[in-house]
Amino acid sequence: MKILIISGIVAFIALSVWYAKRNGATVEYKSEPKKILSEQDKPIDFGYKIVWIAVKTDNKSELSKILGLKNVKPSNWTSGIENAYENSVFITPQIGDWTLAVGMGLPLGDNKESIEKLEKVLNKLSSEFGEAHFFGTHRVVEYHNWMKSVNGKMERIYSYVGESMENIKVFGNPTEPEKGLKLFNSLSEEAKSDEYFDREDLDYADEELVMKIAGNWSINPTQLTERTDIKNELGMVGK
Repeated sequence: MKILIISGIVAFIALSVWYAKRNGATVEYKSEPKKILSEQDKPIDFGYKIVWIAVKTDNKSELSKILGLKNVKPSNWTSGIENAYENSVFITPQIGDWTLAVGMGLPLGDNKESIEKLEKVLNKLSSEFGEAHFFGTHRVVEYHNWMKSVNGKMERIYSYVGESMENIKVFGNPTEPEKGLKLFNSLSEEAKSDEYFDREDLDYADEELVMKIAGNWSINPTQLTERTDIKNELGMVGK
């Protein structure tokens, strides 16, 4: 019983913080900033309960500039990921042809306003570097999002919040890892009928699908420790 109560409290806190940020509220409780370390270390897997941008570039400084980061400091993986979960943004060392910017300091993409912000940012990034992606997932509210921009134009958006059974935005044609799926779309013509919500042939996004798409488009961040093409360098942390 105690375990159930504690689990419920933890889930409630996570949900409250997520919605507070989603709705632009200021959370009174603020954890102490994590110390930023500059001793090189090994890559750390991430991807769950977080958002990130993948850009086909090794130019961290320009990426930081376009994202509008301030107080940028060199950081290793350990302090970078810790700060990413504390409302900062960590720009990773180069991973193959890609660099990731991860952190709750980015727009979350779970409402129309932040989707619009992300579209502008991704289009600017892909205009500069050729291709840019956004991914987000949080299992507590069943929020899942993927966005793809190529050469300055948005090609695909799928943003879904399972708790409220609604899509924030769906745009473009399904990409290769989405083909064969009948993804739930509350914005579709079919969804105007109540019968749509009782269909058993629909597919619902989850965090594993987000990782599968990320791996197909660019980088699956849950598998970083398995890679051998990550540059031995520091990343950058900013707000």
